[in-house]
Amino acid sequence: MNRKKEKRLAALVVGAMLLVTAPGTVTARDWGARPVAEKYRPNRAWIKHFHDKADVVAHGSIAKAIESCDEVVGVSGYCTVRIEEDAELPVEIFRSNTKLIGVKGMKALQSPKNGAFIYIGDGTRHVVIENLRLQGHRAGKKDIYGIIVEGKKIRDILIRGNEIFGFDSDSNAHAIAVYGTGASGKESIARVIIEKNTVHDMKTGSSESIAINGNVQRWEILHNDIYDINNIAIDAIGGEGTAPTLKKKGRILPGRFDVARYGFIEDNYIENMHTKGNPAYGKRESWAAAIYIDGGHDILLKDNVVNNSAWAYEVGAENCVITRNVTMVGNSAQESYFGDLVLGGYAHKGFWADKSINCDPLSSEESSEGHGYVRYLTVHQNSFDSEETKEEKILPQFRVTHAIVAEPGVKPVNAEGNGRARGDQNAIRTEDPDE
Repeated sequence: MNRKKEKRLAALVVGAMLLVTAPGTVTARDWGARPVAEKYRPNRAWIKHFHDKADVVAHGSIAKAIESCDEVVGVSGYCTVRIEEDAELPVEIFRSNTKLIGVKGMKALQSPKNGAFIYIGDGTRHVVIENLRLQGHRAGKKDIYGIIVEGKKIRDILIRGNEIFGFDSDSNAHAIAVYGTGASGKESIARVIIEKNTVHDMKTGSSESIAINGNVQRWEILHNDIYDINNIAIDAIGGEGTAPTLKKKGRILPGRFDVARYGFIEDNYIENMHTKGNPAYGKRESWAAAIYIDGGHDILLKDNVVNNSAWAYEVGAENCVITRNVTMVGNSAQESYFGDLVLGGYAHKGFWADKSINCDPLSSEESSEGHGYVRYLTVHQNSFDSEETKEEKILPQFRVTHAIVAEPGVKPVNAEGNGRARGDQNAIRTEDPDE
């Protein structure tokens, strides 16, 4: 996400004492996030169907090696393709039940082309990309990506143990991206696992190193190491127009299913994330966060570590969407430049309050960004330890409601009642839900 807005307006944080409401006045659902149920984690049983030994070896064209799988194991058979150092990229994968696995200690694979090095497309199921080394190149103003899962009705994808580095674009670059373009829940991308990858030395322009964007549900981003990058490390996005828009009361809005949801971001290590030198930000330090929930809902952030970033974490809403049911627990941050956690929309007036805001994500400009809402948020038992930050270590901006932020230095705001607030005001309680 392009974070060109350099100055965010501070939230209206009122230093009032927390008021105690009468028993029964407020229900548990009125404050804090609904926990993301374990049933939403991707199923892994299908992975065991792949053979331990390679069925096909890719010398030269990986695409031709995949085509040969049908002859070796049958049209619907599970096929393991061993990728040798002389294998050629790019490759598009539309064959289900396919696994690409690199050889130990292999040299990095490169491609002479921009665009996607590995593309996984519509209707594909049961695909593994494992133990590959992908080295990008300087793409100028062109887009360049390591691994992309894009389209609709894609199920059960595992991206594990890969090293991806050196992807460099003034426009858009990703190491790993998942873009759900489907118009309904049945057309979503579902059950994606991104784990134990190493991503480094990325210059991503307006994009992110790892992104879940659009109609994607039931996903995990676990145990990844991400370092030396010049924009957001991990992003869960809603409302960008990746999936179809809708028309409501004469207004074009992001579609109901254009949202990353039911996700788990856990045990990732991120170090050295800044935007200096990135032309998408005027080569200046911006308000980009290492881990960013931007429009996603029903997401758990747990036990992540962020060191030396602009902002460590952000739960916000750039587009005309409502970010909701986000839980942050056990995360840590050190050496953040601006602060450790920033919350809420960053523009005055929400998109429901101001009907003149252009909410069409396919045509909106920077002036239409930051007008979203954050609701049902729980932040507690984290270690936000950065010192001498430029802003407050934890900064609520606008329209953060129904929230529990039980961290040192946070004051309750509009803490009585049912969690709602007027206009741009916040509604935040500070009691720890586990105490």
